[in-house]
Amino acid sequence: MVKNNNSKSGYIKLVSPWKVHELLKEGWHEADLHVHTYYSADVLPSKFLDPVVLYEKARKRGMKYITFTDHDSMDAYDRIGWTREGLVPGVEIKIKDVKHVGHSVHMNVYELNKLQFKELMEIAKIKKDIVAFITYLKTKNLPFVYNHPFWYDRGEKPNLKVVNAILKLCPVTEYNMHRVWQKNKLALKLAEKYGKGIIASTDTHVGDIGRASTFAKGETFREFFNNISEGKFYLNPQDLTVDILREEINMWIELTFNLDVDRLEKMVHTQIRGMNYFINLFSRGAFEDYPLVRKSAKRIFSAIAKSGAPEFCYVRHQNFLGYKMNRHLRLAEII
Repeated sequence: MVKNNNSKSGYIKLVSPWKVHELLKEGWHEADLHVHTYYSADVLPSKFLDPVVLYEKARKRGMKYITFTDHDSMDAYDRIGWTREGLVPGVEIKIKDVKHVGHSVHMNVYELNKLQFKELMEIAKIKKDIVAFITYLKTKNLPFVYNHPFWYDRGEKPNLKVVNAILKLCPVTEYNMHRVWQKNKLALKLAEKYGKGIIASTDTHVGDIGRASTFAKGETFREFFNNISEGKFYLNPQDLTVDILREEINMWIELTFNLDVDRLEKMVHTQIRGMNYFINLFSRGAFEDYPLVRKSAKRIFSAIAKSGAPEFCYVRHQNFLGYKMNRHLRLAEII
């Protein structure tokens, strides 16, 4: 377990290694509520990222509740089934409401069925109305989380005042392992300000389940989620660091050069833009008839990733953006 000392908030309770066993004995349960399988468009189709494999991995780690929140897809549940023990149907839906927001917003939704998923996708992709989207979630009494609130797509400019307004409407927000400390700190501050729940999750695209997680009580998922929304939780949080990003990029490289390339038709995206072109090039079978070239390319990419230079630049830039966001919100007297 990772103890994060960056939060000084009394509202957020952090779990430490010696506390985990005690919590489990007292009836607390652990879950990582943001996990991607190879049914997400930006995840490599590796056998290690099959939802069946990931489900078993989560069970071995002792996760009480297991969910797969693929991007705009619930195909993982057709693969694994909808009724396995502890399995919670979930999805991550992207909605870009130009009128009310201006930048892309991601929401995790849980315990929904196929019809509800279809209706939510229509609101998100056709109506593109965040107000109608949240209204639907509340009307249907569906658990949902405002994911990584200070994330936005490349080329977008975040509307920070609207981020604040959206978070007010959501029961729970997220401390995301793929966001840097400066951005996660802002999510913590707003969660405390408005008395919202917050989950710690991995948002893993490489099967790194449980590196960040949330503890709460609840013998059903609904009870578990309600306790989180009421502030009755412990967090095992993790921020994006150079070491974590370096490990992940190397995992992408290993998966890329060990894929059955005939199956790969989609574009995949690491967090470092400069690596994307080469990973997509080789994951599609570039130089497939030249094994020595592919072997040399793998060595070069691995050496660059292991140097830590690209990761250091990315993490430093993201912390700088987080600092600017924090300053803007303070000047606007939002935090």
